[in-house]
Amino acid sequence: MQNDTIAAIATPPGAGGIGIVRVSGTDAFRIVLPLLRRPGEKQTLPPSHQLTYGHIIDPTTNEVLDEVLVAFMHAPRTYTCEDVVEIQGHGGPLLLRRILRSVLTQGARMARPGEFTQRAFLNGRLDLAQAEAVMDLIGAQTEAVQRLAMQQLRGRISEQVEAARHAILGVIARIEVSIDFPEEDVPTPQADELLPLIVVAQEAVDRLLAGSEQGRLYRQGLRTAIIGRPNVGKSSLLNALLRSERAIVTPVAGTTRDTVEEVANLRGIPLHLIDTAGITPTDDPVEQIGVQRSRAAAANADVVLLVCDGSEALTAQDQQVISELQAMGFGTGPSDDDTTYRRGRPVILVINKADRAQHIERAALQQFWPRATVVTTSTVTGEGLPELEDAIAELVQAGQTITSESMLVTSTRHQEALRSAAEHLYAAHISLAQHLPLDFVSIDLRAAYDALGEVTGETASDDLLDRIFSEFCIGK
Repeated sequence: MQNDTIAAIATPPGAGGIGIVRVSGTDAFRIVLPLLRRPGEKQTLPPSHQLTYGHIIDPTTNEVLDEVLVAFMHAPRTYTCEDVVEIQGHGGPLLLRRILRSVLTQGARMARPGEFTQRAFLNGRLDLAQAEAVMDLIGAQTEAVQRLAMQQLRGRISEQVEAARHAILGVIARIEVSIDFPEEDVPTPQADELLPLIVVAQEAVDRLLAGSEQGRLYRQGLRTAIIGRPNVGKSSLLNALLRSERAIVTPVAGTTRDTVEEVANLRGIPLHLIDTAGITPTDDPVEQIGVQRSRAAAANADVVLLVCDGSEALTAQDQQVISELQAMGFGTGPSDDDTTYRRGRPVILVINKADRAQHIERAALQQFWPRATVVTTSTVTGEGLPELEDAIAELVQAGQTITSESMLVTSTRHQEALRSAAEHLYAAHISLAQHLPLDFVSIDLRAAYDALGEVTGETASDDLLDRIFSEFCIGK
């Protein structure tokens, strides 16, 4: 446990019905108890984990600051595994700051961002993956993301990682015993004995990696750029997907001069929709800036909705936009099958204004991207919008619905550690198959073991821990 006692406001900034000041550390009770005035009671410590009614005073002036409920909670049955006090007062910012100041005057230190959760990790209540899930749970924008964060907080990913580490450690132990104690006549393990154990670890890591890209998109959201020449209905499409009038829409071409970004909840996926200015040659310096930002939005997108006006034949401007997207790598994947195409930089072709007479055939667009989905829409009648949402969702969901039992790796940091572990396990596998000395095998197995330990925090450096917890909010 840490030697000092920390305090912070644990509820979000701004006014609210209730606000909480949290205190954690060895002196938490000594600091808070003198500040609490209970009617008709002596200043004895209340029972643990029960709310106690009273008033909080300013220790320098004896002024009553607020009417409160206070919970004194004995270690280790607390969030940090330390003695914790939570003061529940009215949620006025000034009130909470004055209560916090009174606590700090008594000897507490202001908590750093994430320090309560960091103490929970250091005191063994949470591993690092579970600690990171706390912020994912707080920041979840959809129910699906919340479910994934809850599974990680409950330790399901950590269990899989520890199972892989246990299998690796078993192999390391058998190898190193034979190397370190040759005089004991310990038989040298053979490749056919060790390979099945390595395969067990490989399979556990592969299972976690299998849905990691999908998990990342659920957590971070799908950046979806709406691209096309002017006046094809990009802003109308944004409004239709958001189901609100977010972007200005007029019959005048070039109304949108800048990118407009909003987040929609698309079947559990945080969808970052980016409406862009029409990509077109122009001498107007303001329009030129808008076109440059449109190109930048496309370049940084996970998927592009290429919108064409179905009431007109494809124009030279349409074909110029298509050429630019192809040059950026959209619509291509590592190979020609549909699965890997979806892992590449997919483009969805949208033939808009279906409420008018049509002059674009689907085949005319699919000649540029044979594997791309083509959807015909009308933002006036709503035609095709459910199909478009299906097409976007399928890029992430791959047929899987996120339930309370789903388990997907959502953290980029975890993905990198798992990939590193997978590479070292593969190298160990190859070394065994080629009958190289067991020292080579042991080195890669140790590296895989340490890489997996970075997920749970067992081999994480102090710098890594500081960086992770510094991203938390103060009070958590």
